[in-house]
Amino acid sequence: MLTLGEELLLVALDPDKGVLPGSAAMQIGLNAATLAELAEAGCVRLRLPNGAPGVTVVAGAEEPIAGQPLLAQALEQARSMREGDRHPERAVKNWVAPSLLACLSSLRDREILAWDRPNNGAGSYGRFRLLDTEAAASARARVERVAAGADPSERDLNFAGIVHGLGLDTSHLYKGRRDRKKRAALAAAVERQRFSVLLSRVLPQPSPGQKFTFDSSRDLQMAVEMVKAWDRTP
Repeated sequence: MLTLGEELLLVALDPDKGVLPGSAAMQIGLNAATLAELAEAGCVRLRLPNGAPGVTVVAGAEEPIAGQPLLAQALEQARSMREGDRHPERAVKNWVAPSLLACLSSLRDREILAWDRPNNGAGSYGRFRLLDTEAAASARARVERVAAGADPSERDLNFAGIVHGLGLDTSHLYKGRRDRKKRAALAAAVERQRFSVLLSRVLPQPSPGQKFTFDSSRDLQMAVEMVKAWDRTP
């Protein structure tokens, strides 16, 4: 079973162009997906003992995510958070694990996607290739169930809220006039969804009428790591 973060990457991937959105934005999206999954599994609560918003690790948190190394990385990070950084918004904004590269590598190890070797050295990474279209379709189906009101699960709602919060519904799933009803239905369905609201507070907002370009200052570092990962491939 894929994590919500891995499914998020499959929705964000443009299979025709072989590209992903800016890595800084995607890392925030991955953090939101990971936090949602840890909360759904009962590993963390999103309230402190005094009732204030905050990430609290529960006893026996490792058991529900046994055998899932990406979630284990996030749980360890949640444990190491300082008291002043436990607000869910801070977690989503500041977490660094699991990293974008770790999630991409996990998908590659399971032959769900791959990437080509960069042509221009470490300064850019090669084209991504979707290998498992069924996995991508399954991820998109989560959003479809929410937009259609087809008895979505909590996991579906969390996922759709994050997709909407990142703007992937308008940029990837429901583009153009033909899908405007679906865009409107999804927006209405997740208007007050926890992670959709959280991302609206964490991510910078574009000016009216302008398309926001996310900061991708981490792209160079990710590119270097991806070249190293490519070189280690047998």
